[in-house]
Amino acid sequence: MALSNYVLTQIGRMWYYEKNKVGPLFLTLKKALALDKAELERLFPHGLNSLYTWVGIPIQTTDNTCKPPARLEVTDFREVYLDHNATTYIRREVAQVLHDFHEGRLGFANPSSGTLQGQAAFNHVDRCRETLARLLDVSAPELTFTGCGTESANAIIKGVAYRAGAGSLGHTPAPHFVCSTVEHSCVLEPHRWLERLGCNVTWVNPRPDGVLDPADLAAALRPETVLVSAMMVNNEIGTINPIPEIGALCRDRGVPLFVDAVQAFGKMPLRPRDWGVSFMSFSGHKLYAPKGVGLLWQDKDQVLEPYLHGGGQENGHRSGTENVGYILAMTTAAELAYREMDREMDRLRSLRNEFLAELRRIEPGIRVNGSLEHRSDANLSVAFPGVDTGSMLLSLNNIGVSVSAGSACSSGKIKTSHVLKAIGADYPGYGTIRFSLGLNTTRDGLNYVSKYLPEILAQIKE
Repeated sequence: MALSNYVLTQIGRMWYYEKNKVGPLFLTLKKALALDKAELERLFPHGLNSLYTWVGIPIQTTDNTCKPPARLEVTDFREVYLDHNATTYIRREVAQVLHDFHEGRLGFANPSSGTLQGQAAFNHVDRCRETLARLLDVSAPELTFTGCGTESANAIIKGVAYRAGAGSLGHTPAPHFVCSTVEHSCVLEPHRWLERLGCNVTWVNPRPDGVLDPADLAAALRPETVLVSAMMVNNEIGTINPIPEIGALCRDRGVPLFVDAVQAFGKMPLRPRDWGVSFMSFSGHKLYAPKGVGLLWQDKDQVLEPYLHGGGQENGHRSGTENVGYILAMTTAAELAYREMDREMDRLRSLRNEFLAELRRIEPGIRVNGSLEHRSDANLSVAFPGVDTGSMLLSLNNIGVSVSAGSACSSGKIKTSHVLKAIGADYPGYGTIRFSLGLNTTRDGLNYVSKYLPEILAQIKE
C-alpha cells in the first residue's frame, strides 16, 4: 500500500532529525526565520535543547541537555509568581486607568493636535511628567517618555556617542566609554555596537559580592571618556551599587554617569541629581504598569543627540506620538509604589529572609549569589548544589511556581549567565535560581514552594 504524502514527510523529517542531531523545534525555527543551524545557535546561546527542557518537549539528542524534571503528585496546586524582576502584572488600580482611557473617558486625541481634545491629551502627559518629576526630585522638562527601558538606555548611550562623534571618519581620539560587565543586555549590547564603530570601551568587573568598586571605575577613566554606565540594582542577583559615590566621582572628573534604574524604580528612593547622575532610565512593566512604556531622565546640563527623528515630540528629544494611556498607567503605578514603598519593602525583606532560612534548612549547601547586605529586598539568587537549573525551573513550573534561571545547566555545557561569570559564581555542579518577590508574594505562597522543594531536589539531584 502506498504511503501518504504526510507519512512520507514525517519519515523524511525523522531521518533529518537523526542525521543533523536536531529536533522539530529546530526545523520550525529554521523555516520561520530562514536561518541556518549556526545562526540559530547564535540566536539561542543557551542552546535549543534548553528550550525543549523548558517547554517539556522530548529532545532528539542526549548531548548538552538538562536532566528531566521531577514528577510530583500535587494535591493543592496553586500558582506562585516569583519572577517579578522579569515582569509584573498590571495592578487593579492601573488596570482601571487603562480601562477608563480605552473607554474614552480620558480622551483619545493626539497630544500634538491643536484641537481642544488634543490639548486635553497634552495636559494629561504634562501632568504625568510633573508627577514623576516630583517623585524623582527633578525638573519636569528633563523627563522624556519612551517605549521601554531598552529604548531609554539606547537613546542615552547612542545619543552621547553621536554627540561625541562616534563613527565619524577621522575623529581622534575615538570616544571612550566605561561600562560594568554585569549590566542588562540593553546596556551591554549598545556598547558592543559602539566598539564595532571604532569606539573604545573599558569593561569593569564588580567585586565578588556583585557590587561595583568606585575605585575600579575611577581607574578606568581617561581624558577622552564620554560616559560611565553603572546600574542601580542588578536584575539577576539584586545587588545595589553605590551610585552616590560613583556619581560624586564622575561629577568631580567631569564625566557623565548613566544609571539603569529599571529594577530600582518604585522600590527605593532615587535622587539622580543629588547623586551626580547625568542620565537615568526606567520602565513601566517592572512597576505593575503595562509593557510598552518607559522613561528617560537627563540632567538639564547634558545634551543628547535625538535617537528618533520626526515630529519633534517630547521637547524634541524623542519623536513619535506619545502613548497617553500607558503614560497615565505608568504614572499611576509609580505614585502607588512610592506611597507604599517603605511598608512594602519591609514586608518583602521579612518574607525573603524567612524564605532564605527555610532554603538553608532544606539544602544546607546552597550559596547566595551577591551581597545580602547591599541587595534589593525583592531579590534572592540562590545556587543549589548538584542541580541542573533547567530541570529545576521546569519542576517548579510544573507545580505552578514561576522563577528565573541564572544558568542553563549546572553541567557547564550550556552558557552561564554573564553576571555569575563576572562575580565568579558560576560554580561547577551548581544550578542557580532567581526568586524575585512582589506585591502578590505571600508567606503561604513561599511555604507552598518550601513544601515541594525537598522532593524536587531529591529527584533531580545528580
